[in-house]
Amino acid sequence: MSAFLKSRTIWAASAATAAILCGAAPAYAQDASTADDNAQAPIIVTASKRGNETVQNTPSSIGVLTADQLESKNVVNFDDITRNVAGLNVINEGPGLNTIMIRGLVGAGESTVGLYYDNLPTSGSGESAALTSGRQTDLVVWDAARVEVLRGPQSTLYGSSALAGVVRIISNEADPTDFAGRMDLSAATIKEGSPSWSVKGMLNLPIGDKAAVRLVGYQVHTGGFVDDVQHGIKNFNQADQTGFRLNTKVELGPDTTLTSQLYVQRLESAGAGFSQPWASSIGGVAYPAVGELQSKLPTKGQFNDTTVLGGLTLEHDFGPAVVTLTQAYQHRKNDAIKDNSGMGDFFRFLQSIDAFPDTATPTDLAFIQHQKLELWNTEARVATKFDGPFNLVAGVMYQTRDTEIENILQDVDRVSGDVIPASATNPIWFQRSARFKLDQFAAFGEATVKFSDRFSVLGGIRYFTAKRRDVLTPIVPFLRLGTAGTPDTLTSKENKAIFKFEADYKPTDNVMLYASASQGYRVGGTVLKVVPELPDAYGPDYTWNFEAGAKTQWFNNHLTANIALYHINWYDTQISGEFYNGAFEGILNCEGLCARSQGIEVDISARPVRGLDIGFSGTLFKAKWLKDQPAMNGSPLAGTQFTDTPRHTFSAYANYHWNLGGDFDMALAANVQNSGRIAYSDYRPQYNLHTPGAYTLVDVSATLSKGDTWSTKLFVDNLFDKRALFNLTADSVTPYSALYATPRTIGVEFSVKY
Repeated sequence: MSAFLKSRTIWAASAATAAILCGAAPAYAQDASTADDNAQAPIIVTASKRGNETVQNTPSSIGVLTADQLESKNVVNFDDITRNVAGLNVINEGPGLNTIMIRGLVGAGESTVGLYYDNLPTSGSGESAALTSGRQTDLVVWDAARVEVLRGPQSTLYGSSALAGVVRIISNEADPTDFAGRMDLSAATIKEGSPSWSVKGMLNLPIGDKAAVRLVGYQVHTGGFVDDVQHGIKNFNQADQTGFRLNTKVELGPDTTLTSQLYVQRLESAGAGFSQPWASSIGGVAYPAVGELQSKLPTKGQFNDTTVLGGLTLEHDFGPAVVTLTQAYQHRKNDAIKDNSGMGDFFRFLQSIDAFPDTATPTDLAFIQHQKLELWNTEARVATKFDGPFNLVAGVMYQTRDTEIENILQDVDRVSGDVIPASATNPIWFQRSARFKLDQFAAFGEATVKFSDRFSVLGGIRYFTAKRRDVLTPIVPFLRLGTAGTPDTLTSKENKAIFKFEADYKPTDNVMLYASASQGYRVGGTVLKVVPELPDAYGPDYTWNFEAGAKTQWFNNHLTANIALYHINWYDTQISGEFYNGAFEGILNCEGLCARSQGIEVDISARPVRGLDIGFSGTLFKAKWLKDQPAMNGSPLAGTQFTDTPRHTFSAYANYHWNLGGDFDMALAANVQNSGRIAYSDYRPQYNLHTPGAYTLVDVSATLSKGDTWSTKLFVDNLFDKRALFNLTADSVTPYSALYATPRTIGVEFSVKY
């Protein structure tokens, strides 16, 4: 029996045991009927769009980080979130360059995971409009109420790009009843790196007794730890994030509320902090090893991003139903420069074997991209509150997304690392602009019927239409082959209905059992073609998720234990096809049932004694191909594990706080994150030599506080200074490059509240 099957058997046995023991839960609950102020407080979520519900009363797998957990775990960005929620992973390529996955589902095309800030949907902005799974919006997480991770397809309510799940980062609302402020200052040092620091502030200002504004501002500097030995730059992979958030709330009447959110952030970085620790070869040209935390590429990288998110929500409670109208807007503008020098070596190799036309090829080359994205999203929905057995949430949605992209290949000065301005002696090797327009409309609904106080069923449907119109304008053909040509217009249309079915049963007040079958989908699209062999368009793909779970509370709510088992079939999967021996890629569809992900998720939290909180969140899964994929990079065979996915992850924490006397309190916290061996190879066996292994990271902190007035925290991240490998790139035109975890970081944070 394989190690995976053995582990899965153990986890499945644990699940069965938990289900059997559910029958014992009433005994504990009945014996502890009195109130207990040391019990765990219920966690409120709004994932179902039906208003406030507790996690334990929501029949689906949801991971939540509360406001207290976000602080104790030092969560600042999205990468920090992923290390603390089971089933949530990220392909990390640096600040603002993340690709999110849930339950191992990730691939070419649109994102498989929906990302929301409050009620505001966002879109990634990858290197083409067809690769929006990359470059997900990455705002500083601070003054947040909670983070909700909805595991499994959520497309009936959240639409396209919720094929694998949804992440919602919920900020604190403006409060008309409380004048409050806060200021945080932090400083940290990275082992053999440069300092990090941050300044953050919040002001909540009531306006009368019916309105308020909440303003948050911040500047976060992240120190670097990778040296650019080519250009003599120490700790080049630094990043700066500067931004603000403005929340408003106005009570227009006793049953009517208008809220707004505005996020603005500027990110400036040197791009991905990859190093080259291993020797490699491109087109027969040797690229020597440099060092674990050293880089030696001809081009100095850059990634600058400006993000604006805004939205209005009008809500009116009619009594039997609540009507909600939302309008959201996203604007992103980013400029990227990264090294592409290996392309010249690779094409010279192709020319030597008569596999590419005999033309001039570059030596030191940079890939430059300018991108602008605008998204408008309008939604109207109603959620009923009938006293009878029937209730529903239903609505309509319209979204339009407009993306402009300009891609350029240009010579680089190896000595300075700067792009050489275009001239007659240094002409551009490739340039093209493109505009991608996507319009989506959907009608959706979920209806619930309660047959008793303990048993209910749900049925959901979403019907959507999607239209694309893309215009590609060649300016300089690739490697100057041929003439520029004329703009090319590509269009595509699609429509489909998807479904959800769910049943839940409560044998006791403290136990919920549920089962569901739900679909998720992504829209298709056209392809930004570089060579004629690339396809013009690809179709939508979708998933069927079959899930069963249990949510339980024990010992008068001192222990919460939730478990979910799932089996996901992925149909018509959007894949990345390979052309010119891997030099170019284009999105294709694998027809029929192509892939599968199945696994188990466990979330446990406990408060065994006053002042002590402990918890565990873990997942064991396998995502694999069910069909041979001859068109993909490396031609993976049926049974091959998905690239970029570990087979298990878990996190655990312990927090203990006690009173020192008077108003002074002390708190100690420890967090452990573990990831299994990552299957990263781009499915090419020759690049499996340095597959990232399993790793464990430990963070600790100690906090001294005086009431609600001030606190001082001393923290150590990556306590044992583990050289965890987060990502590895290796393809036909890129030398082996590795992205490592930040080395041991020691810091202090001072916070004042008023």
